[in-house]
Amino acid sequence: AEAAKGPTFSRCQLRPSIPKPLRGMVGKAIADYGMINEGDRLLVGLSGGKDSLAVLHILLALRRSAPIRFEIAAATVDPQTPEFNPWPLVPYLKALDVEYHMLSKPIIEMAKKHMDPKRPSLCAFCSRMKRGLLYS
Repeated sequence: AEAAKGPTFSRCQLRPSIPKPLRGMVGKAIADYGMINEGDRLLVGLSGGKDSLAVLHILLALRRSAPIRFEIAAATVDPQTPEFNPWPLVPYLKALDVEYHMLSKPIIEMAKKHMDPKRPSLCAFCSRMKRGLLYS
């Protein structure tokens, strides 16, 4: 029965402690530059690495104490390569109660077929494809 429910996460995993100076600097930048307004809907690009997870957790912490209301969702683009497995993010984002979008496309295979051999930049091709998926 436990396996059917999926993994469980500790409070520390779901609500990590954000250092006050970091939370303060991010909050100040958001306010100074008017980055988030009442009713905004944010989409955090989530790779599952420490940088994107830190951004998500900082925004979630700021939302809890913000004088305005805004929504946070997350999205991951799965390029369908054996080296990248974003599926552990599904139960984690569910446990966080964050709306989650998993977009999947065989980007590396597409690159092999469609990249310009005169300008073979896999990074540029991949980033364009990921942006296109996110905009669709």
